[in-house]
Amino acid sequence: MSNAADGQASLAPGFTAVLRREWQRLRRDPWDFGMLSWIPVAVCVLIWWIFATGIARDIPVVVIDKDQSSLSRSLVRMLDESPGILVAAELGSDEEATAWLRERRAYGVVIVPAAFQHDILGGRSATVSWFYNGQFSVHVGGLTRDVRTVVSTLSAGIEMTARGKRGASPAQAAEQFEPIRLRLGTLYNENANYESFLVLALIPSMLQIFVAVAAITSVGRELRAGSVPQWLETAGGSWTRAVAGKLAIPALAFALQAALFVIFFGAVRGWAIEGSGLMICLGLLLLIAAYLGLGLLMIAITLTLRNALSAAAFVTAPAFAFSGQGYPLSAMPALARGWAEALPLTHYLQLQGKHWLAGAPWTYGVNDALVLLAFAVGTGGAGLWLLKQRAGQPSAWGRT
Repeated sequence: MSNAADGQASLAPGFTAVLRREWQRLRRDPWDFGMLSWIPVAVCVLIWWIFATGIARDIPVVVIDKDQSSLSRSLVRMLDESPGILVAAELGSDEEATAWLRERRAYGVVIVPAAFQHDILGGRSATVSWFYNGQFSVHVGGLTRDVRTVVSTLSAGIEMTARGKRGASPAQAAEQFEPIRLRLGTLYNENANYESFLVLALIPSMLQIFVAVAAITSVGRELRAGSVPQWLETAGGSWTRAVAGKLAIPALAFALQAALFVIFFGAVRGWAIEGSGLMICLGLLLLIAAYLGLGLLMIAITLTLRNALSAAAFVTAPAFAFSGQGYPLSAMPALARGWAEALPLTHYLQLQGKHWLAGAPWTYGVNDALVLLAFAVGTGGAGLWLLKQRAGQPSAWGRT
């Protein structure tokens, strides 16, 4: 018992001294301090502000109305009144419409055929054409849904009116017009809100970049300045205390930002955590620990601030693209899937997706949490071991 107490007592002074030394350095360097505080918060606020409206509205399209009838004008008016569509112009030719698409002034073209009203009133079908720019899948996904809804609504109204004139009651007309019905039910994000889909995933994606950079710069500046002996002496010669004291402030700073993230979106914005809030918070802490460990490993391997930051950019910047949020993990090629599984962010976002909106019980996040823990222990332990072996040598100091 006394040996354990002595060990704890001997651990505290060195750790506290390094912590105090690191805090004094941050106070003298406003940019490093900003990278732990207001800069990541400002970036996250900017991301939220961009997608705060949640649902894309008034995306411009153009119309070529070859009929110019009262029915075709009703269709154009209904399109413009749809919340996701803005009829930016009515054009006279395909060439003009193509120019609008190429100039990104519109993302789709609705073409109403000639004799549209004549064919409908004569009991014949008429085809409204919808052409869209497939380069922008997010834009045209909503546009296509809205255009289809408007055309279907107009078509259903015309058909039910015709059946009513033939003596059918409104209920009979509805049954005859749609004998087989499809019941649609949206789960977990009923309004297809991009704030919940993108922002809840993008902010942890930004957080992991800042965490890795913070770990790299805190250690890398000691190597670049050649101040490793003073740093190690402050820690009483212990690399464990030296590294722990270095990373304690970034760990606390980003843990506070993670708490702010959960509180703001869970309480203020109303995206209540439907599943286990404990697993969300644990996952965020493990995500921070994993990227602190990864940053430590990168600087321990390269021993240069510039190369380690380049490696961090290579790993963290495109991580969101491999996380399964924009493209399904199950549909990725084996190599891409392997890379995705090798990133801590992928496992955290899978955990968050299960618990925040889907309402899964806490047990569904255990595997992802264990993977994040393994990342933190594995990369952190390897980074600490490499620093012990390599960073104490004068040849490792002074590199840019």
